[in-house]
Amino acid sequence: MEGANFSFFYFGYTHFVVIEKLLGWISMSEKLPQKYKDLIRNTYLLNRVHNSDDMAVAVSRFKTFAEENLCGRVEIHSYKPGEIYNHWIIPRRWNVIQFEVIGPNGQVIAEISDHPLVVCPYSCSIDIRLSKQEFLKKVITDPGRPQHYPFYFQRMYRHWEEDWNLSLPYNTIVDLPDGEYHVQLIVEFTDDPMLVFEYILDGKTDKTIYMAGHLDHPGLINDSLSGCIACLQIMEAMERNQTEYTYRVWILPEIIGSAVHLKANEWLLETANFAFCPNMTAHPAPLAMCLSKAENSLLDLALIQALKEKADEHVIGQFQKYADCGDEISFNTVGYDIPASTLSRIGEQFVDYHMSSDNLDNFFLEDWQQRHTAFVNVSTIAFHYLESNRVIKPLFRGNPCLSNPDIDLYLTAGNVNNKRNEAGLGSDLDGKEIDLRKYMEFFLDALSKPDITTLEIANASRMPFDFVNEYAQKFAAKNLVQLLPVSKRLCIEQVATTALDTANLLKP
Repeated sequence: MEGANFSFFYFGYTHFVVIEKLLGWISMSEKLPQKYKDLIRNTYLLNRVHNSDDMAVAVSRFKTFAEENLCGRVEIHSYKPGEIYNHWIIPRRWNVIQFEVIGPNGQVIAEISDHPLVVCPYSCSIDIRLSKQEFLKKVITDPGRPQHYPFYFQRMYRHWEEDWNLSLPYNTIVDLPDGEYHVQLIVEFTDDPMLVFEYILDGKTDKTIYMAGHLDHPGLINDSLSGCIACLQIMEAMERNQTEYTYRVWILPEIIGSAVHLKANEWLLETANFAFCPNMTAHPAPLAMCLSKAENSLLDLALIQALKEKADEHVIGQFQKYADCGDEISFNTVGYDIPASTLSRIGEQFVDYHMSSDNLDNFFLEDWQQRHTAFVNVSTIAFHYLESNRVIKPLFRGNPCLSNPDIDLYLTAGNVNNKRNEAGLGSDLDGKEIDLRKYMEFFLDALSKPDITTLEIANASRMPFDFVNEYAQKFAAKNLVQLLPVSKRLCIEQVATTALDTANLLKP
Protein backbone atom coordinates (compact mmCIF):
# COMPACT_ATOMS: atom_id res chain seq x y z
CA MET A 1 0.00 0.00 0.00
CA GLU A 2 1.27 3.47 -0.84
CA GLY A 3 2.26 5.75 1.98
CA ALA A 4 0.77 9.04 3.09
CA ASN A 5 1.64 12.37 1.55
CA PHE A 6 4.27 13.07 4.20
CA SER A 7 7.14 10.61 3.93
CA PHE A 8 10.54 10.49 5.57
CA PHE A 9 11.85 12.72 2.82
CA TYR A 10 9.11 15.26 3.34
CA PHE A 11 10.04 15.47 6.99
CA GLY A 12 13.71 15.85 6.18
CA TYR A 13 12.98 18.87 4.00
CA THR A 14 10.67 20.42 6.57
CA HIS A 15 13.23 19.83 9.30
CA PHE A 16 15.79 21.81 7.30
CA VAL A 17 13.41 24.72 6.78
CA VAL A 18 12.39 24.82 10.46
CA ILE A 19 16.00 24.98 11.61
CA GLU A 20 16.92 27.65 9.07
CA LYS A 21 14.03 29.84 10.24
CA LEU A 22 14.97 29.24 13.86
CA LEU A 23 18.61 30.19 13.47
CA GLY A 24 17.89 33.14 11.19
CA TRP A 25 20.65 35.62 11.79
CA ILE A 26 23.08 32.90 12.95
CA SER A 27 22.86 30.65 9.89
CA MET A 28 23.40 33.50 7.43
CA SER A 29 27.07 33.84 8.40
CA GLU A 30 29.75 31.81 10.09
CA LYS A 31 31.35 34.96 11.45
CA LEU A 32 30.67 36.38 14.87
CA PRO A 33 28.36 39.43 14.52
CA GLN A 34 30.25 42.71 14.92
CA LYS A 35 28.36 43.76 18.05
CA TYR A 36 29.61 40.63 19.85
CA LYS A 37 33.14 41.23 18.58
CA ASP A 38 32.98 44.73 20.03
CA LEU A 39 31.78 43.41 23.39
CA ILE A 40 34.67 40.93 23.49
CA ARG A 41 37.22 43.52 22.42
CA ASN A 42 36.04 45.95 25.12
CA THR A 43 35.98 43.32 27.85
CA TYR A 44 38.70 40.71 27.53
CA LEU A 45 41.73 42.72 28.75
CA LEU A 46 39.96 43.91 31.90
CA ASN A 47 41.37 42.51 35.15
CA ARG A 48 38.32 40.31 35.69
CA VAL A 49 38.93 38.63 39.04
CA HIS A 50 36.11 37.56 41.38
CA ASN A 51 35.68 41.10 42.71
CA SER A 52 37.43 44.10 41.20
CA ASP A 53 36.65 47.44 39.62
CA ASP A 54 37.41 45.93 36.21
CA MET A 55 34.96 43.10 36.88
CA ALA A 56 32.34 45.73 37.71
CA VAL A 57 33.12 47.48 34.42
CA ALA A 58 32.72 44.20 32.52
CA VAL A 59 29.35 43.55 34.20
CA SER A 60 28.25 47.09 33.31
CA ARG A 61 29.17 46.54 29.66
CA PHE A 62 27.20 43.29 29.54
CA LYS A 63 24.26 45.12 31.09
CA THR A 64 24.38 47.87 28.47
CA PHE A 65 24.71 45.33 25.67
CA ALA A 66 21.73 43.26 26.85
CA GLU A 67 19.52 46.31 27.32
CA GLU A 68 20.35 47.56 23.82
CA ASN A 69 20.15 44.24 21.94
CA LEU A 70 17.87 41.81 23.79
CA CYS A 71 14.21 41.79 24.80
CA GLY A 72 14.31 40.61 28.42
CA ARG A 73 15.31 42.45 31.55
CA VAL A 74 18.61 42.77 33.39
CA GLU A 75 19.22 42.65 37.12
CA ILE A 76 22.58 43.20 38.82
CA HIS A 77 22.94 41.50 42.19
CA SER A 78 25.42 42.65 44.84
CA TYR A 79 27.11 40.62 47.57
CA LYS A 80 28.90 42.42 50.37
CA PRO A 81 32.46 41.36 51.24
CA GLY A 82 32.64 39.28 54.38
CA GLU A 83 29.15 37.80 54.00
CA ILE A 84 29.16 34.01 54.19
CA TYR A 85 26.97 31.64 52.16
CA ASN A 86 27.48 27.95 52.80
CA HIS A 87 31.07 28.72 53.89
CA TRP A 88 31.78 30.76 50.78
CA ILE A 89 33.16 34.11 51.99
CA ILE A 90 32.53 37.04 49.67
CA PRO A 91 35.98 38.49 48.85
CA ARG A 92 36.88 42.13 49.25
CA ARG A 93 37.29 44.11 46.06
CA TRP A 94 40.90 43.88 44.87
CA ASN A 95 42.59 46.38 42.54
CA VAL A 96 46.20 46.80 41.47
CA ILE A 97 47.24 50.43 41.97
CA GLN A 98 50.91 50.23 41.05
CA PHE A 99 53.35 47.50 40.05
CA GLU A 100 56.81 47.11 38.63
CA VAL A 101 59.88 44.91 38.98
CA ILE A 102 63.29 46.59 38.62
CA GLY A 103 66.26 44.41 37.75
CA PRO A 104 69.89 44.69 38.89
CA ASN A 105 70.81 47.06 36.08
CA GLY A 106 67.83 49.34 36.65
CA GLN A 107 65.81 47.89 33.80
CA VAL A 108 62.04 47.33 34.17
CA ILE A 109 61.48 43.57 34.11
CA ALA A 110 57.69 43.72 34.45
CA GLU A 111 54.91 46.27 34.97
CA ILE A 112 51.14 46.30 35.22
CA SER A 113 50.58 47.35 31.61
CA ASP A 114 52.22 44.15 30.33
CA HIS A 115 49.14 41.96 30.82
CA PRO A 116 46.31 41.59 33.37
CA LEU A 117 47.76 38.23 34.46
CA VAL A 118 51.18 39.61 35.44
CA VAL A 119 50.11 40.14 39.08
CA CYS A 120 48.45 36.98 40.33
CA PRO A 121 44.93 37.69 41.62
CA TYR A 122 44.59 38.65 45.26
CA SER A 123 48.29 39.23 45.83
CA CYS A 124 49.03 41.56 48.73
CA SER A 125 51.03 44.80 48.65
CA ILE A 126 54.78 44.33 48.80
CA ASP A 127 57.92 46.47 48.60
CA ILE A 128 60.86 44.11 48.78
CA ARG A 129 64.34 43.50 47.41
CA LEU A 130 65.22 39.90 46.56
CA SER A 131 68.05 37.91 45.08
CA LYS A 132 67.39 36.36 41.68
CA GLN A 133 66.83 32.95 43.28
CA GLU A 134 64.37 34.36 45.84
CA PHE A 135 62.59 36.37 43.16
CA LEU A 136 62.12 33.35 40.86
CA LYS A 137 60.50 31.40 43.70
CA LYS A 138 57.61 33.90 43.56
CA VAL A 139 57.21 33.68 39.76
CA ILE A 140 54.69 31.43 37.99
CA THR A 141 55.87 30.48 34.50
CA ASP A 142 55.48 27.76 31.86
CA PRO A 143 58.57 26.71 29.87
CA GLY A 144 56.28 24.84 27.49
CA ARG A 145 54.62 28.12 26.48
CA PRO A 146 57.66 30.41 26.81
CA GLN A 147 56.14 33.59 25.35
CA HIS A 148 53.01 33.72 27.46
CA TYR A 149 51.69 34.53 30.93
CA PRO A 150 50.05 31.66 32.86
CA PHE A 151 46.81 32.21 34.78
CA TYR A 152 47.41 31.44 38.48
CA PHE A 153 43.96 31.62 40.03
CA GLN A 154 44.19 29.66 43.29
CA ARG A 155 44.32 32.66 45.61
CA MET A 156 40.93 33.85 44.35
CA TYR A 157 39.54 30.86 46.26
CA ARG A 158 41.80 31.57 49.26
CA HIS A 159 41.63 35.34 49.28
CA TRP A 160 42.10 35.44 53.05
CA GLU A 161 45.70 34.25 52.66
CA GLU A 162 48.17 37.14 52.61
CA ASP A 163 50.81 36.36 50.01
CA TRP A 164 51.86 37.36 46.52
CA ASN A 165 52.99 35.89 43.21
CA LEU A 166 53.81 37.13 39.75
CA SER A 167 53.13 35.52 36.38
CA LEU A 168 55.83 35.98 33.74
CA PRO A 169 56.72 34.39 30.39
CA TYR A 170 59.60 31.94 30.58
CA ASN A 171 61.43 33.95 27.91
CA THR A 172 61.39 36.95 30.27
CA ILE A 173 63.11 35.16 33.13
CA VAL A 174 65.31 32.51 31.52
CA ASP A 175 68.32 34.80 31.01
CA LEU A 176 67.88 37.22 33.92
CA PRO A 177 71.22 38.26 35.43
CA ASP A 178 72.17 37.57 39.02
CA GLY A 179 71.71 40.42 41.43
CA GLU A 180 69.01 42.24 43.35
CA TYR A 181 65.40 42.56 42.17
CA HIS A 182 63.13 45.25 43.53
CA VAL A 183 59.44 44.36 43.57
CA GLN A 184 57.00 47.19 44.20
CA LEU A 185 53.34 46.20 44.33
CA ILE A 186 50.57 48.37 45.72
CA VAL A 187 47.09 46.85 45.79
CA GLU A 188 43.88 48.20 47.27
CA PHE A 189 41.21 46.23 49.12
CA THR A 190 37.78 47.84 49.48
CA ASP A 191 34.34 46.80 50.68
CA ASP A 192 32.66 47.27 47.31
CA PRO A 193 30.38 44.34 46.43
CA MET A 194 30.92 41.28 44.28
CA LEU A 195 28.49 41.48 41.34
CA VAL A 196 26.34 38.91 39.55
CA PHE A 197 24.75 39.73 36.17
CA GLU A 198 21.34 38.22 35.49
CA TYR A 199 19.33 38.34 32.27
CA ILE A 200 15.72 37.17 32.54
CA LEU A 201 13.45 36.19 29.66
CA ASP A 202 9.94 35.37 30.89
CA GLY A 203 8.26 32.42 29.22
CA LYS A 204 4.71 31.13 29.15
CA THR A 205 5.44 29.22 32.36
CA ASP A 206 7.70 29.83 35.34
CA LYS A 207 9.57 26.56 34.72
CA THR A 208 13.10 27.90 34.49
CA ILE A 209 16.22 27.03 32.55
CA TYR A 210 19.48 28.52 33.81
CA MET A 211 22.51 29.35 31.71
CA ALA A 212 25.72 30.13 33.56
CA GLY A 213 28.85 31.64 32.04
CA HIS A 214 31.92 32.65 34.01
CA LEU A 215 33.47 36.03 33.37
CA ASP A 216 36.37 36.01 35.81
CA HIS A 217 39.44 35.03 33.75
CA PRO A 218 41.55 38.20 33.19
CA GLY A 219 42.77 38.67 29.64
CA LEU A 220 41.35 35.34 28.36
CA ILE A 221 38.56 34.77 25.81
CA ASN A 222 37.88 31.16 24.87
CA ASP A 223 37.87 30.33 28.60
CA SER A 224 35.25 31.53 29.12
CA LEU A 225 34.26 34.92 27.90
CA SER A 226 33.21 32.88 24.86
CA GLY A 227 30.68 30.96 26.98
CA CYS A 228 29.18 34.23 28.24
CA ILE A 229 28.87 35.49 24.66
CA ALA A 230 27.29 32.17 23.59
CA CYS A 231 24.61 32.57 26.29
CA LEU A 232 23.60 35.96 24.90
CA GLN A 233 23.59 34.69 21.31
CA ILE A 234 21.40 31.72 22.23
CA MET A 235 18.97 34.05 23.98
CA GLU A 236 18.87 36.43 21.01
CA ALA A 237 17.85 33.50 18.80
CA MET A 238 15.34 32.00 21.25
CA GLU A 239 13.49 35.20 22.05
CA ARG A 240 12.38 35.68 18.46
CA ASN A 241 9.35 33.66 19.56
CA GLN A 242 7.49 33.39 22.84
CA THR A 243 9.23 30.69 24.84
CA GLU A 244 7.57 28.00 26.94
CA TYR A 245 10.29 28.14 29.58
CA THR A 246 11.56 31.12 31.52
CA TYR A 247 15.30 31.66 31.05
CA ARG A 248 17.76 33.12 33.54
CA VAL A 249 21.27 33.80 32.26
CA TRP A 250 23.87 34.27 34.97
CA ILE A 251 27.24 35.81 34.11
CA LEU A 252 29.38 35.68 37.20
CA PRO A 253 32.59 34.66 38.96
CA GLU A 254 33.12 30.94 38.41
CA ILE A 255 31.66 28.60 41.05
CA ILE A 256 31.63 31.12 43.93
CA GLY A 257 29.18 33.29 41.98
CA SER A 258 26.72 30.50 41.19
CA ALA A 259 27.11 28.81 44.61
CA VAL A 260 26.47 32.05 46.50
CA HIS A 261 23.67 33.32 44.25
CA LEU A 262 21.77 30.02 44.47
CA LYS A 263 22.22 29.83 48.23
CA ALA A 264 20.98 33.40 48.62
CA ASN A 265 17.95 32.73 46.42
CA GLU A 266 16.82 29.21 47.25
CA TRP A 267 13.25 30.21 46.51
CA LEU A 268 14.25 29.78 42.86
CA LEU A 269 14.57 26.02 43.37
CA GLU A 270 10.78 25.61 43.21
CA THR A 271 10.72 26.40 39.50
CA ALA A 272 14.23 25.33 38.45
CA ASN A 273 14.17 22.68 35.72
CA PHE A 274 17.60 22.57 34.10
CA ALA A 275 20.97 24.31 34.00
CA PHE A 276 23.25 24.71 30.99
CA CYS A 277 26.91 25.66 31.37
CA PRO A 278 28.78 26.55 28.14
CA ASN A 279 32.52 27.09 27.89
CA MET A 280 35.48 27.00 25.49
CA THR A 281 33.47 27.35 22.33
CA ALA A 282 36.04 27.80 19.60
CA HIS A 283 39.43 26.06 19.90
CA PRO A 284 40.34 23.23 17.48
CA ALA A 285 38.71 20.23 19.18
CA PRO A 286 35.47 18.24 18.98
CA LEU A 287 32.44 19.48 20.87
CA ALA A 288 32.32 17.87 24.31
CA MET A 289 29.06 17.39 26.18
CA CYS A 290 28.82 16.17 29.76
CA LEU A 291 25.53 14.74 30.95
CA SER A 292 23.83 15.77 34.15
CA LYS A 293 24.48 13.53 37.16
CA ALA A 294 21.25 11.60 36.59
CA GLU A 295 22.16 11.31 32.89
CA ASN A 296 18.49 11.31 31.86
CA SER A 297 17.23 14.87 31.93
CA LEU A 298 15.26 16.18 28.97
CA LEU A 299 18.00 18.79 28.45
CA ASP A 300 20.52 15.94 28.22
CA LEU A 301 18.34 14.40 25.52
CA ALA A 302 17.89 17.67 23.64
CA LEU A 303 21.64 18.29 23.54
CA ILE A 304 22.35 14.71 22.46
CA GLN A 305 19.73 14.99 19.72
CA ALA A 306 21.16 18.28 18.45
CA LEU A 307 24.71 16.95 18.51
CA LYS A 308 23.73 13.82 16.57
CA GLU A 309 21.82 15.82 13.99
CA LYS A 310 24.05 18.86 13.57
CA ALA A 311 27.56 18.30 14.92
CA ASP A 312 30.16 16.56 12.77
CA GLU A 313 32.63 15.77 15.57
CA HIS A 314 31.53 15.42 19.17
CA VAL A 315 31.96 13.37 22.31
CA ILE A 316 29.45 12.72 25.09
CA GLY A 317 30.51 11.73 28.58
CA GLN A 318 29.43 11.46 32.17
CA PHE A 319 29.20 14.42 34.53
CA GLN A 320 32.55 16.27 34.44
CA LYS A 321 34.30 13.69 32.26
CA TYR A 322 35.39 16.72 30.25
CA ALA A 323 35.74 19.03 33.23
CA ASP A 324 35.99 22.31 31.38
CA CYS A 325 33.10 24.29 32.81
CA GLY A 326 32.62 24.52 36.59
CA ASP A 327 29.32 26.11 37.56
CA GLU A 328 27.44 22.86 36.97
CA ILE A 329 28.60 21.72 40.42
CA SER A 330 26.61 24.54 42.02
CA PHE A 331 23.35 23.41 40.40
CA ASN A 332 23.67 19.61 40.35
CA THR A 333 24.55 19.35 44.03
CA VAL A 334 23.31 18.25 47.45
CA GLY A 335 19.70 19.25 48.07
CA TYR A 336 19.36 21.20 44.80
CA ASP A 337 19.67 18.41 42.19
CA ILE A 338 19.02 20.74 39.27
CA PRO A 339 20.06 18.65 36.23
CA ALA A 340 23.06 20.51 34.83
CA SER A 341 24.48 19.72 31.39
CA THR A 342 27.66 21.22 30.01
CA LEU A 343 28.91 21.86 26.50
CA SER A 344 32.44 22.85 25.58
CA ARG A 345 35.22 21.58 23.36
CA ILE A 346 37.64 19.01 24.70
CA GLY A 347 39.72 21.04 27.13
CA GLU A 348 42.77 18.77 26.99
CA GLN A 349 43.16 19.76 23.34
CA PHE A 350 43.21 23.49 24.11
CA VAL A 351 46.92 24.32 23.95
CA ASP A 352 46.27 27.89 25.16
CA TYR A 353 44.41 26.80 28.29
CA HIS A 354 44.93 29.32 31.11
CA MET A 355 47.57 31.16 29.07
CA SER A 356 47.67 34.72 27.74
CA SER A 357 47.73 33.24 24.22
CA ASP A 358 43.96 32.74 24.69
CA ASN A 359 43.52 36.09 22.99
CA LEU A 360 41.93 38.07 20.17
CA ASP A 361 44.52 36.95 17.61
CA ASN A 362 43.26 33.39 17.94
CA PHE A 363 39.60 33.90 18.71
CA PHE A 364 38.96 36.19 15.76
CA LEU A 365 40.53 33.79 13.26
CA GLU A 366 38.00 32.62 10.67
CA ASP A 367 38.09 28.95 11.68
CA TRP A 368 37.72 29.84 15.38
CA GLN A 369 34.67 31.97 14.57
CA GLN A 370 33.21 29.12 12.52
CA ARG A 371 33.61 26.73 15.45
CA HIS A 372 32.10 29.26 17.86
CA THR A 373 29.11 29.71 15.54
CA ALA A 374 28.70 25.94 15.24
CA PHE A 375 28.69 25.74 19.05
CA VAL A 376 25.97 28.39 19.28
CA ASN A 377 23.93 26.74 16.52
CA VAL A 378 23.95 23.30 18.17
CA SER A 379 23.03 24.82 21.54
CA THR A 380 20.21 26.85 20.01
CA ILE A 381 18.80 23.81 18.19
CA ALA A 382 18.85 21.85 21.46
CA PHE A 383 16.76 24.52 23.16
CA HIS A 384 14.43 24.63 20.16
CA TYR A 385 13.85 20.91 20.66
CA LEU A 386 13.25 21.41 24.37
CA GLU A 387 10.79 24.23 23.63
CA SER A 388 8.98 22.20 20.95
CA ASN A 389 8.84 19.01 22.99
CA ARG A 390 5.33 17.81 23.86
CA VAL A 391 3.73 15.05 25.89
CA ILE A 392 1.66 12.80 23.60
CA LYS A 393 -1.60 11.65 25.19
CA PRO A 394 -3.49 9.11 23.06
CA LEU A 395 -7.24 9.63 22.62
CA PHE A 396 -7.83 6.18 21.12
CA ARG A 397 -7.52 2.54 22.12
CA GLY A 398 -6.57 -0.42 19.95
CA ASN A 399 -4.83 -0.65 16.60
CA PRO A 400 -5.88 2.19 14.22
CA CYS A 401 -5.97 1.70 10.46
CA LEU A 402 -3.44 4.40 9.56
CA SER A 403 -4.01 3.95 5.81
CA ASN A 404 -7.69 4.94 6.11
CA PRO A 405 -8.18 8.06 3.94
CA ASP A 406 -9.92 9.76 6.85
CA ILE A 407 -6.63 9.96 8.73
CA ASP A 408 -3.98 9.09 6.06
CA LEU A 409 -1.15 8.48 8.53
CA TYR A 410 0.46 5.44 6.94
CA LEU A 411 4.13 5.81 6.06
CA THR A 412 5.52 4.09 2.98
CA ALA A 413 6.44 0.49 3.76
CA GLY A 414 9.98 -0.76 3.36
CA ASN A 415 8.80 -4.37 3.35
CA VAL A 416 6.41 -5.49 0.60
CA ASN A 417 5.74 -9.23 0.35
CA ASN A 418 8.84 -9.75 2.50
CA LYS A 419 11.03 -8.09 -0.08
CA ARG A 420 12.94 -4.85 0.28
CA ASN A 421 11.19 -1.77 -1.05
CA GLU A 422 13.94 0.83 -1.33
CA ALA A 423 11.42 3.66 -1.69
CA GLY A 424 10.01 2.91 1.74
CA LEU A 425 13.30 2.90 3.62
CA GLY A 426 14.64 5.84 5.57
CA SER A 427 17.87 6.29 7.48
CA ASP A 428 18.26 7.03 11.14
CA LEU A 429 20.82 9.45 12.63
CA ASP A 430 23.43 6.69 12.66
CA GLY A 431 22.96 6.02 8.95
CA LYS A 432 21.16 2.72 9.49
CA GLU A 433 18.20 1.83 7.28
CA ILE A 434 14.80 2.18 8.92
CA ASP A 435 11.65 0.46 7.71
CA LEU A 436 9.09 3.22 8.21
CA ARG A 437 6.38 0.62 8.82
CA LYS A 438 8.39 -0.54 11.82
CA TYR A 439 8.81 3.06 12.87
CA MET A 440 5.00 3.44 12.88
CA GLU A 441 4.73 0.48 15.28
CA PHE A 442 7.53 1.93 17.41
CA PHE A 443 5.60 5.22 17.58
CA LEU A 444 2.33 3.48 18.56
CA ASP A 445 4.18 1.37 21.13
CA ALA A 446 5.60 4.52 22.71
CA LEU A 447 2.13 6.05 23.10
CA SER A 448 1.30 3.44 25.73
CA LYS A 449 3.89 4.98 28.06
CA PRO A 450 2.39 7.68 30.32
CA ASP A 451 3.82 11.17 29.74
CA ILE A 452 5.92 10.05 26.77
CA THR A 453 7.29 13.00 24.81
CA THR A 454 8.27 13.58 21.21
CA LEU A 455 11.89 14.22 22.22
CA GLU A 456 12.11 10.85 23.98
CA ILE A 457 10.69 9.06 20.93
CA ALA A 458 13.15 10.85 18.63
CA ASN A 459 16.09 9.96 20.85
CA ALA A 460 15.07 6.31 21.30
CA SER A 461 14.35 5.78 17.60
CA ARG A 462 17.44 7.77 16.52
CA MET A 463 15.26 9.79 14.15
CA PRO A 464 15.32 13.56 13.52
CA PHE A 465 13.33 15.43 16.14
CA ASP A 466 11.23 17.40 13.66
CA PHE A 467 10.35 14.18 11.81
CA VAL A 468 8.90 12.75 15.02
CA ASN A 469 7.34 16.02 16.10
CA GLU A 470 5.52 16.58 12.82
CA TYR A 471 4.23 13.00 12.78
CA ALA A 472 2.79 13.61 16.26
CA GLN A 473 1.23 16.85 15.04
CA LYS A 474 -0.47 14.93 12.20
CA PHE A 475 -1.97 12.56 14.80
CA ALA A 476 -3.16 15.55 16.81
CA ALA A 477 -4.73 17.13 13.71
CA LYS A 478 -6.83 13.95 13.30
CA ASN A 479 -7.89 14.09 16.98
CA LEU A 480 -6.08 10.86 17.75
CA VAL A 481 -3.78 12.40 20.38
CA GLN A 482 -3.42 15.51 22.47
CA LEU A 483 -0.07 17.34 22.54
CA LEU A 484 0.45 18.80 25.99
CA PRO A 485 3.12 21.00 27.59
CA VAL A 486 5.91 19.09 29.32
CA SER A 487 6.18 19.43 33.08
CA LYS A 488 8.67 16.66 33.91
CA ARG A 489 12.45 16.99 34.02
CA LEU A 490 13.59 13.37 33.66
CA CYS A 491 13.01 10.81 30.92
CA ILE A 492 11.35 7.44 31.26
CA GLU A 493 13.64 4.41 31.22
CA GLN A 494 12.22 2.64 28.17
CA VAL A 495 10.30 4.32 25.36
CA ALA A 496 9.26 1.27 23.31
CA THR A 497 10.14 -2.39 22.86
CA THR A 498 9.49 -2.59 19.09
CA ALA A 499 12.59 -3.42 17.06
CA LEU A 500 13.62 -0.98 14.33
CA ASP A 501 16.26 -3.25 12.82
CA THR A 502 15.74 -4.01 9.12
CA ALA A 503 18.10 -7.00 8.93
CA ASN A 504 15.21 -9.41 8.23
CA LEU A 505 14.21 -7.64 5.02
CA LEU A 506 14.80 -9.68 1.88
CA LYS A 507 16.23 -8.15 -1.25
CA PRO A 508 14.29 -8.70 -4.50
